[in-house]
Amino acid sequence: MENKLDKKFIEERRKDLLEEKKRIEERLEEIAEKKGEKFIPKYPEYGSEPGDNAAEMEEYSLHLTLDSDLEILLAKVLKAIKKIEKGNYGICEKSGNPINPERLKAFPAAELCMEEQIKQEKNPLKRLFTKLKSRKGIKRNKKKKKIIL
Repeated sequence: MENKLDKKFIEERRKDLLEEKKRIEERLEEIAEKKGEKFIPKYPEYGSEPGDNAAEMEEYSLHLTLDSDLEILLAKVLKAIKKIEKGNYGICEKSGNPINPERLKAFPAAELCMEEQIKQEKNPLKRLFTKLKSRKGIKRNKKKKKIIL
């Protein structure tokens, strides 16, 4: 389906996406070290006392979760920027229908129109797969309804 968004709107979203990319990368640098294309969560060191070790593990666990969520969001932002460059920004990946401009204003990295997003959120397996598929090497066997890691 053809993209009906005007150039000014798309340029505004590109600017939003670049700002979001910078914000995510800055936040990732606070909690992780960049190794090539990936970020590796930093392990905090507070001391050698048992309480210190527990605090270190708790903070590291938080860093792992944040790192994963931020990397997924960063991948979506980078994907949206590439779509702008290719000229197919604002098109739903499932239905091929245009994504509402108001949705794109609210979340410029949106991949799905609202109808498809609602369908996905109602299906917990699809929701899990969507979160996992941004990581390398994960596929879905549709016939067996299994996720292959």
